[in-house]
Amino acid sequence: MDYMEVIMPLYEYKCEKCSRSFEKLVFANDSEPVSCPECGSKKVKKLLSSTSFIASSGLTSCSPASSKFS
Repeated sequence: MDYMEVIMPLYEYKCEKCSRSFEKLVFANDSEPVSCPECGSKKVKKLLSSTSFIASSGLTSCSPASSKFS
């Protein structure tokens, strides 16, 4: 049996209204804009960070300095 791992993109955001930082799963086909879970504002900024993914086996990340998941 082949095992296929499902990888979902996890991004970090910061609200420009209340300054809360938060993470959100965002897919390419999502039509709703990201909003702050604290105040509901849609004025959020995606933060530049190492790419992180939630995989079926748990949270993993891939940093720019590495070519493999840790």
